[in-house]
Amino acid sequence: MPVRKTESRIPENCQASDLGQASPSADGRSILVSFITSPLVIGRDNTFVVFVTDAAVAASLQSFEWSFAENDSPSHVETTAMGEISYRPQATGRLTTTVRCLDGGGTALATLTLTQAVVQPHAGLEAMIAAGADEAGPSAANPDVSRELVNDYNIYYQNAAPRSAAADDGFRRLLFAVLMESALQCDAVRRKADLAALAMVLNAGTAGFATLAGCGLGVAGLRPALLAMTVGPYLPWTELPSEGPARSLANEELRRKTAALPEAVRIDLFNLIRFPKSSITHCGRVIEALRDRYFNGIDFNTVLSELSGTRAHWINRHYREGPLKRG
Repeated sequence: MPVRKTESRIPENCQASDLGQASPSADGRSILVSFITSPLVIGRDNTFVVFVTDAAVAASLQSFEWSFAENDSPSHVETTAMGEISYRPQATGRLTTTVRCLDGGGTALATLTLTQAVVQPHAGLEAMIAAGADEAGPSAANPDVSRELVNDYNIYYQNAAPRSAAADDGFRRLLFAVLMESALQCDAVRRKADLAALAMVLNAGTAGFATLAGCGLGVAGLRPALLAMTVGPYLPWTELPSEGPARSLANEELRRKTAALPEAVRIDLFNLIRFPKSSITHCGRVIEALRDRYFNGIDFNTVLSELSGTRAHWINRHYREGPLKRG
């Protein structure tokens, strides 16, 4: 099948490296992007996506032949109809991923390769989980979520910074708290299914985007409608009533407006949410936008520490449900 719409363009004003670890072809017409940046962790799934931005090449592609070589072991080879696949490395050392983009006759129109290190799980986290097995707390009660955030996405949230000033510790702590809550509310299996449903709507050109536009998606639980207010912005800042029938009507209208955005914009919103690196980056930018609008001039350490964390609570609520009108 030809390349899907969702793999036909890099989001506007972005580079492939803003989405994840990227390996472009020499001619720049195709790019392999890894959800997780090296090093990967043994026994943990990672997703690879091929973007083909040249329309002529995209129209000729029919399949993707993937080869995963761990160290000097024989390669695992798999063919897919779409330019997306997940792989779980079985040994520490080196993983070399090669994808051949094939036409109907089996000729490779592009070949992309990405080599990544594979390491053991984070030792400090494993020690904390073992020590806290009989105690309450996030790492003990939810080891899968803790392992996902620390092993897979640590580099992304540690490197996130607000646009307006240098990142203080409070910004990263609030960002991690929002990510943790998002991952707890929706596990990796459900997140993958929700993103697949949205991709199907976009690629088929069918109805359904309006329904999904108000849902928290991806590792950061970002809603396309809220993201559209901070990227571009493609939508004006729109506050919703906090409760009652008026909220339902306003939320439905906001979803409708998001679904009415140009197709290219909706695809870009999807990909910014789909890839963990960009999802975490924009989670931080939305948090900053909410802080600037409702608590302007207050640094993130103060947001977390003063008033028993009330400001942080409201930022999180705006993120999940709003922006909300304050009485």
